[in-house]
Amino acid sequence: MRRVNIKRLLVLAAVTVAVVSAIAYHSSRHLRSPEGEFAHTSQTASCILSQGQTAAFHLSSTVEAEGQKDIFEGVMSWQVEEFNAGIARVRATFSKVTLTQNMTLPAERAVSPEGLPFFLQVDSNCAIISTAFAPQWQPKTRLLVATQLDNLTFLLPESGKTQWQVAALDGLGDYTAHFSLLSQKPLQIQRQKTDHLIRGAADVFGINISLNKSLATATFNTAQPLWWQAVSGQEQISISTAGTPKVVMNQHFSLQRDDQLFIAIPQTDWNLAEKTIPYDLPPEFSELITQHQSYTEAYNAFNSAITEQPPRYFDAALEMAAWLKLHPEDIDLLVAELRGQMDDEARPTAFLALQLSGQGKAREVLSSMMFDATMSQGDQSRAASALADFGTPSQEVADLLMSRATIKDIAGNTSLLGVGSMVDRSADPALRQYIMESLQQQLVSTTDQSERLILIDSIGNTGDGTFVDALSQELTSPSEATRSRAADALSRLPAEQAQPALVNALSLENDPRVSKALIDALKHVGASSPELVDLLERRISSSNSSQHAATIDLLGAQHTDRAQQLLITQYKRETDANIKKLIGRYVPAKALR
Repeated sequence: MRRVNIKRLLVLAAVTVAVVSAIAYHSSRHLRSPEGEFAHTSQTASCILSQGQTAAFHLSSTVEAEGQKDIFEGVMSWQVEEFNAGIARVRATFSKVTLTQNMTLPAERAVSPEGLPFFLQVDSNCAIISTAFAPQWQPKTRLLVATQLDNLTFLLPESGKTQWQVAALDGLGDYTAHFSLLSQKPLQIQRQKTDHLIRGAADVFGINISLNKSLATATFNTAQPLWWQAVSGQEQISISTAGTPKVVMNQHFSLQRDDQLFIAIPQTDWNLAEKTIPYDLPPEFSELITQHQSYTEAYNAFNSAITEQPPRYFDAALEMAAWLKLHPEDIDLLVAELRGQMDDEARPTAFLALQLSGQGKAREVLSSMMFDATMSQGDQSRAASALADFGTPSQEVADLLMSRATIKDIAGNTSLLGVGSMVDRSADPALRQYIMESLQQQLVSTTDQSERLILIDSIGNTGDGTFVDALSQELTSPSEATRSRAADALSRLPAEQAQPALVNALSLENDPRVSKALIDALKHVGASSPELVDLLERRISSSNSSQHAATIDLLGAQHTDRAQQLLITQYKRETDANIKKLIGRYVPAKALR
């Protein structure tokens, strides 16, 4: 039986966002509150943090699939290095680490984080809002530790609340974290994850990932500074490549506070620490090189991976990119294949390989090909998309894409969409501002409806909240298509800023197709409020089947008693069997009898 390299698929799908989609999901925080900053004054509990505090936690995680098992176990020591404006900067390290990696090939395994210092920023809500790693950390080890810290995503309740939710981020992508208060003494909180947006279109390259189940419980000791006292939970993930059976992975994790295990933490400079989100790291290629002795061997392996059943597009792109990274002179050979008789099935993967190689020569040929009228519109579009996702965003590339976008064709549209996605990928404020001002000016000046729709999509790709007002204006357009597209674009901006605009638009909207787009967008951002439930109640019996189903779906995501009662009432008068099944996903069977 062929060995399924499960961990590799997960890591590739989680880390190489640009590999699998032009749309990347980025965040500067692991938790994003609907109100923006956390409202400390209204909480029943808060983390009591002060400079010099220390704590230690025994942490363990086991992942099993198809008889294979990965284990991470160790003691995490913390010390508050600085406390400012409600945020604690914590210096941390691991000791007594046990690391078993049976689901990965030797070259792909992380090294132990034993003794390596890193930083966390923790707010008074007990939320880890960012991480930073000392320069000596390897990317795979950073990813390993980031996935362990994901298990600690909990948020303390505001006064009087028994259920609440926030948008959050883990290695699979953005999701909604739903919290329930189980008890006050001890303070115990349960978390469920829903609505995962898997990072990148992994399925395009034959990788399918889904989160089947996620349930965890955290206990906080009010007699101590309110870090976690204990955490336990489990998750189940399904992963497959096209045409193969699903592999089910089960993770069990736990944490127990034990301050007696604390050890001194090595000193390190916060200013030199790497603050990039571990999931946004570029792929490392050196371990992907096989025993190819020539470009011909590498290209034959590339073609073989694509023509296999099922095809291995993802592996083909990564391995060819790895070859080109070490042999940039061979980029011309791959480009010659693209300009020749390369099979249509292989062409998108070849462009992806050029993008992932990271070579300046590859950037040059992509820049040239997107303007090359001798190439098909499809190939010009692929070149534009690859260029937008190429390496670190730059103004030179932004200008090239905006220049190509002036040619009104399919590749021009792709270029315009790519410019927007560069904003989401860029950490350069000047470049972000330059692109955003250009998109804003074009939106104001265009009179062409088709161009307006593409601009709205591109603005959504930026992920920048400063565009909420501009997109809100588009929600008042007389064109149903424009309003629907604006709703979708808003759903890709920060949830706390987009939600009020979407709710207001839904309260005024009469067209059922646009209403459905607004409801879908509200579900995407994890919207929840009594006002929203009121609006959904008016649409719960809609004669439009699409709007009807979307309304039920969003009501089910509200997790409130009133929403549940509306669903129960609707179930009893519902005549559509499919809608009844949908309601059954959100309401216990005993409540529907």
